[in-house]
Amino acid sequence: MKLPDFESEYNALFNAIRKVVPPSMKIYLVGGAVRDFLLERKIHDFDFCVEGLVRPIGKHIADELGGAYYVLDDEREMVRVIVDDEQMGQFDIDIALISGGSIEEDLNDRDFTVNAMAIEIGSSSSIVDPLHGYDDLLMKRLRMCNPESLKNDPLRALRAIRMCLEYDLQMDDELLNAMSSVISRMSESSIERYRDEMFKTIRLYKNGKAIKLYEKYGYINHLFPTAERKFENINSQWIENSDLFVLLLTKNNQIPDKLDDFVSYAVSRLGNYREALRAFFDKTLALYHNRRMLTLFSVIAKTLSEDIETILKWSAGLAFSSSEQNFVRSALLSFDFLTSFDITGDYGDVTLYRYFRQFKEGGIAGLILFLSHEYSLQNVSHAYKDWCDKVVFVQDMITAYFTRYNDVIAPKPFMSGHDIQETLNAPAGPMIGFIKNALIEAQIRGSVKSMSEAESFVRQQAKHYSQ
Repeated sequence: MKLPDFESEYNALFNAIRKVVPPSMKIYLVGGAVRDFLLERKIHDFDFCVEGLVRPIGKHIADELGGAYYVLDDEREMVRVIVDDEQMGQFDIDIALISGGSIEEDLNDRDFTVNAMAIEIGSSSSIVDPLHGYDDLLMKRLRMCNPESLKNDPLRALRAIRMCLEYDLQMDDELLNAMSSVISRMSESSIERYRDEMFKTIRLYKNGKAIKLYEKYGYINHLFPTAERKFENINSQWIENSDLFVLLLTKNNQIPDKLDDFVSYAVSRLGNYREALRAFFDKTLALYHNRRMLTLFSVIAKTLSEDIETILKWSAGLAFSSSEQNFVRSALLSFDFLTSFDITGDYGDVTLYRYFRQFKEGGIAGLILFLSHEYSLQNVSHAYKDWCDKVVFVQDMITAYFTRYNDVIAPKPFMSGHDIQETLNAPAGPMIGFIKNALIEAQIRGSVKSMSEAESFVRQQAKHYSQ
């Protein structure tokens, strides 16, 4: 099969390859990049196979593109180049030695046929497709490259689920029969690999379906030991609604035409903060895991266990960083707080300050979880008026965080802790912290407006504290 000129779409990359790879050496674009090109999708990551000299080629390509170079696998001769290009954005280039002696044998050892195609760079750009992956792609069929594919790497079972969800594929009978057979071997792969594969699936915003498939094939307890498996009830809707609201409020600029009155009202109230929310949730806490993905993970975990300590054990078991674990914890604690908070009561700026002082950045994630959870209940017990009140409450919180941060969320007190110590001639201790926080709340209320008023307030608070 002949291909159109795909190199011109990624001119800088292929110019660099032509410059550093000798004409006598064969180099192939392989795997997902070929699949996505055939589907006319934008390619974000490029995998190449070469006949030899992997490291020098990787270093030279990195130099040509101004990218970062490092070795992925010493033993198997695999290197990665990370490039941040003005036109293409950030993308990865993985380069590996052809295994098995030929490109056909290399492709036969891969996971699925739709990922087992190659294009020789610098030739007539014909496709190498020994396993008929292109036909499978057209038929929307997911098929193993060989009967041992999943046994050779049990992680591929989770990848099969992601592939089906991402590309709307159906597993063939052989793959379906193999899906449950690898459960006993899942511990052979590192938990970090399973974690990263799970996060790739989370990024699809099809998590309700994904979790049900994890359960169907018996993978839940490997990722979430002792999970209570409650997602078949209304919590399944919560997962799906979290995907919806995260997309609408933190990702998509274009709003779908068909939204019910509940969602439309939320978007009309909160849509003005989409760019601020996007920047907030795009922030990466570790590796490739940003706040958006951690928020969606929190929903999934919460549907599998009510116990936050259990969820934190799962997070630690999945090798989350301490900052990631803290974010998940704060998001879930803030959600629990919000579900029991009386929004019809008299809440003001001090309430907003106390909320974010306790839950910090996780409080924003908690608001999204709260909103999506309440929407899950709207057909059960919530009238439209109740929903609108909750949306306005969330709007007040988000407005304060993104437009009044220095006035309400983290205002600078007239007096520091050291200033309070000197004024009271007192040592550092709980009393100083208590008075400093009370002073900040007084500033937010507007009852303290100057340094002299602050000094008077501090002395008065010290008397009350001692009584």
